[in-house]
Parts: sequence; C-alpha cells; structure tokens
Amino acid sequence: MDTVSQMRLFMEPRSVAVVGATRQSGSDSFNIVQRLTGHGYKGRVYPVNPRASEILGIKAYPTIGDVPEKVDLAVIPVWERYAVPDLLKQCIDAGIKAVVVVTQGFADGDAEGRKLQDKMLAMARESGTRILGPNSLGVANAFTGLNTSFVPSDMIKVPIGVICQSGLFFQNLRSLNPLGKGIDVANGCDVHFCEALEYFEQDPDTKVILLHVEGLKDGKRFVQTASRVSRKKPIIALKTARTETGARAAQSHTGSLAGSVEVMRGALKQSGVVRASDVEEAEDLVKAFVRLPLMKGRRVGILSISGGAGVMQVDACSDYGLKLARLSPETQAGLREHLPAWMDTTNPLDLWPVGVHSGTSLSETAMACLSKVCPDPNVDGVAYTMGTVFLEEGLRVARSIRELMDTLDKPVCWWSGTGSRVVHEEELEKEGVVIFPSGERAIRALGKLNDYWQFLQESCKASRQSVMTHDR
Repeated sequence: MDTVSQMRLFMEPRSVAVVGATRQSGSDSFNIVQRLTGHGYKGRVYPVNPRASEILGIKAYPTIGDVPEKVDLAVIPVWERYAVPDLLKQCIDAGIKAVVVVTQGFADGDAEGRKLQDKMLAMARESGTRILGPNSLGVANAFTGLNTSFVPSDMIKVPIGVICQSGLFFQNLRSLNPLGKGIDVANGCDVHFCEALEYFEQDPDTKVILLHVEGLKDGKRFVQTASRVSRKKPIIALKTARTETGARAAQSHTGSLAGSVEVMRGALKQSGVVRASDVEEAEDLVKAFVRLPLMKGRRVGILSISGGAGVMQVDACSDYGLKLARLSPETQAGLREHLPAWMDTTNPLDLWPVGVHSGTSLSETAMACLSKVCPDPNVDGVAYTMGTVFLEEGLRVARSIRELMDTLDKPVCWWSGTGSRVVHEEELEKEGVVIFPSGERAIRALGKLNDYWQFLQESCKASRQSVMTHDR
C-alpha cells in the first residue's frame, strides 16, 4: 500500500475502533467515542472495553478481535503505557493498518518509555501497520466529521491542512480556526511530517498547509518531500524549540531532537517553506495565503486614514525588503481630482484630507482611491489602513477590495489601525479580506506572499533548465 493510501486510512476511515474506550461521559470525560459522534462522524464507531456492553448507546466489544469487521482506524487512549504494546498487537492481528496511540510516557518520558516505543515501531514495521503517535491527539477532518481528539475541538470546512506536534493546533487561534484537516504526529515514532505532507499534497480539500515543528526525524527526506509539495501548495512552518532550553523541553514533550536553528532554517528555506516566527505570524500567513493572491513583485502602495500610520508602514517596508511603489502619471492624474490643491499625489497616500476635501464618506473615499492605486502597473500589492468602528462602511470597502483582488490578482492587506472592533473584523473577513492587528504585520505578510512567488518562479526556471539540459 502506498503512503497516500495508508494516510487515507487515518484521514478518511470508513470505521473507527476506540480500543480502551472509557465508560464515562460528559464534557470532562475525555471520551473519544463521544467526540466522534458529537462531531457528526458518519462512519461506523466501535467502542472496545471488556467491562462494558455498550457506551453511549453503541454496542461495545470485549476485544478488537470481537469487532465484526476489519476496521480502518484504531485509536488507543488507555492511560497505562505498558498496556499499549499488547493492544497494538491485537490491532495488528485483527488486520488493522492504521493506529493512533494517544497514550503518553514513551520517548516523551524516560528510557523505559523509549524502549516501549521502539518495540511498538518494530511490531508495526514487521506487520505493515502504521502508527500515529504516541502522545497524539490523532486526526481531524471537518469534511467528514472525524475527530479523534479527547478534548472538544471546533472544526470548520476550511482549505487548511495542519501537521503539528502539539494539540494546541487542534484549537482555535486568535482569529482563525485552522482545523479543516489536522494530523498530530506528536512523538512521530512512525508516521511523521513527510507522510502527512504527501497526503495533503494529493488532497483536493487542502489549499494551504500549516506545520508546527519541534524536530525532524529525517531532514534529507523532509527537504525532498517539502520541496516537491511546496511547488504545488504553500507550506507555512512555525519552528519551535529554537533555543537550548526549548530543545530540552521538546525532548520531554514529544521526544523530538530539535536540531540547530541554522540547519532547520536552511532546510525550510531550501524547501520553499514559508517560515513564521511565532503563532501570531503563522495565523497571519495562513489567512493571507488562503484568501489573498500572491504578490508578484516587491512594490507596495500604501493608503491610510492616518498619515502617521502610513509612515509606520513605510518603515516596515524597509524592514521586510519591500519598496514604495512610484505611482504612474496616469494614477496621479486620477487621484488629483479627489485631492485638495495643497496635497501631493505621493505614496503613501493620507486618505483623511482627501475625504474632508471631497466631502465623501470614508468608504467612498477609500474605494475611489483604491480603484486608482490598485490597477497601477507599478504597484504589486497594497497596504490599506482604516478602523473598523463603522461596520457598514467597512463592509462596502471589503467587498470593493475583494472585487479588485479578484480582477487584478494583487493582494491588499488591511490594517484596522487603532479604531478596531474584533467582532466587526470577523464580519469583514467573511467577505474574503484579511485584517491585521498591526501595520507591520500587514507589510510582513505582503513580503512573505512575494517570497513564495519568487520561489515558484525560481523553481519553474530550474525545471526548464533541467529539461533543456536533458534534451541536449
């Protein structure tokens, strides 16, 4: 069975057995059977517990061997680590080829735990069964209602594939629910980043991949796999365990060998992976790559309701290697009709005096100027700043920005400035725009959109040169 077919048993199972299912129920019971049924999973669920005849109204079985069919996926959530190898053997004997081990205390624990993990890996390799974990929340698939996590997780059908070494990413981030599909590799004794990347590479529901990386098991294979996948879909990576202290913490968390920061950065850059420096940037970049066009140059147009905000973003452009666009004579002439006589048609453009002079609303002023600046051939992307206090005004601008991006294939990053309301931002983002909590973060996202576009261009050029060399 090829890797993608093996991963489909984890991500798209027709049946799931919970081996060691708890009889308790309720919000704090950590009952995986309850989570599966509560999320609307339509496949067959088989609780396995020798001391229960049924769990939550579902017939339970004494052992996995008593289940009346060959199950696609088994989940082992028992608390006692020494019981896991025997339960794994029972799953193998029942012909199950995909097993999630939730239990902790293996390579993330002590030397004895590592021996137990090595024993389980040897069993899996001999039988052809694949293991996800140990110490894993397992998998989630909003498109089928599958979620093997023992804690409640909200899922939504977003085109984001998460590959993580922490259950943190099975929860909502500040303004983003990333859990369209998720794979928690955790200790990664068997299934690791490469297998998960290969699945998402072929997955039609996934547009952007988010990685949370503590350590890599096979750096060379990762570079080969990620380099291929990133030519098809952007990969955003948050590398943690960047310090010596963090590396020790990673060893105790998932048993990961974190490796040097320099080597990891080199591996990610070589692979075309877009690196995020923290959780906030990871969130920014996932939203940007899902909703915005790539930026096909480094020239930025800045329109701001505040002159001071525009200056801040000019500084940020220098920080992230971007350039201020020089507006074309045609664009300047188009803007001139909206500006007071004393005001120059420069970039950045302060929208406040424009609105005061023209007597138009904030939204009308913004849309008039955006419609002039965005099509300018000297502008590759736009940073726009306006508060979100007035929702109806903002919604009109958001719809206009979405239309401009769809027509021109250029990104517009919106900073809500200091006049912001989170509930309004959520409504505006439903229109397909991306709102950033700081001007610097908006500019940084534009820079990463261009970095990835440049990687794709260089990859295409290298491929063409390779073909030409081969033809000779």
